[in-house]
Amino acid sequence: MFKSPDLTNGLLPAIVTERGVLAMLVASQTLALLLAFSPMSYESIWVRLGIISLFVHCVSAIGFTVLSLLQHYLNRYSGIFEYSVIVIVFQVITFLLSLGVAVFEVTSAEFLDWPFIAKNSAICLFVTFLFLHFMAIFRDKITTYATLSRLELDALHARIRPHFFYNSLNTIAELTQQDSDFAEQAVLTLANLSQWAMHPNKLVPLTEELALSKKYIELERWRFGNKMSVDWSLPSTIPDILVPVLTVQPLVENAINYGVEGLIAGGEISISVEAFDHAVKVTISNTIGTDVSKHKGQGMAQRNIKERLVLHYGPEAKLEIKQANKRYFASLTLPLQVKL
Repeated sequence: MFKSPDLTNGLLPAIVTERGVLAMLVASQTLALLLAFSPMSYESIWVRLGIISLFVHCVSAIGFTVLSLLQHYLNRYSGIFEYSVIVIVFQVITFLLSLGVAVFEVTSAEFLDWPFIAKNSAICLFVTFLFLHFMAIFRDKITTYATLSRLELDALHARIRPHFFYNSLNTIAELTQQDSDFAEQAVLTLANLSQWAMHPNKLVPLTEELALSKKYIELERWRFGNKMSVDWSLPSTIPDILVPVLTVQPLVENAINYGVEGLIAGGEISISVEAFDHAVKVTISNTIGTDVSKHKGQGMAQRNIKERLVLHYGPEAKLEIKQANKRYFASLTLPLQVKL
């Protein structure tokens, strides 16, 4: 299962990314342009630009390669130690490459151009600190976004649960008037549902989310009896993917509320799961009566699910709604490669 790097844990994971590499390339080329057009005594401007660009890009490429190799060992550290390692890596590489160039340019065994080496090291130190400063700002923005996303997810979950428990408690209240044994079993089922709904993890396997929906249908079946017909169409093996908790269940709840409860003769609920190469599609459909305006009440739950899908997956996941052949369809498309 694919897992994206945690950019909020230390600075190095934010640096060794596509954005970090691009930022370093832009900074390196900008430095090369500044040095090439500054007053110098050798060759033309464009020759200097080519030589300096080659040098700074070699430092950048080697530096990022070393940091990428060290990332696994440095993940446990952060702060001053992490900054120091990054600075030392680029300083050592700059010193060795400058030393190599100085040795190559020596025509007689008199002396090395130490001022050239010292100048390159000083410039590298300045650029490294500037680069680390901007990457720290980028990391802080990622951390802030992640925090806001978690707070928004908590708020979205808080909006779902009261609605969910309200309907379940109403069902139990009706059962107490009809059959105390069924009411006792309903309370036990609700307790099980509560445990699943309050799962501490924000993402759960699809199999668990489907099991939660089955338990909810079991609870509602005591209420509607033969008035509700449920058809499951599942593959032999459920795809091993993670989904936001309470993603399928609210859609099943809506299907029951508007496709069974609102119809005198009852209705049919269909739940299907289809696995494709890069995604899984979960479709919940229900029969509808002549007054389709009743389905307008499903908007809050659907908006809630759409918002949580965007927070977890971005545009890769979607919820599609349509009506056809006197049926109401809610289809969830979830990517196989989940980014946590």
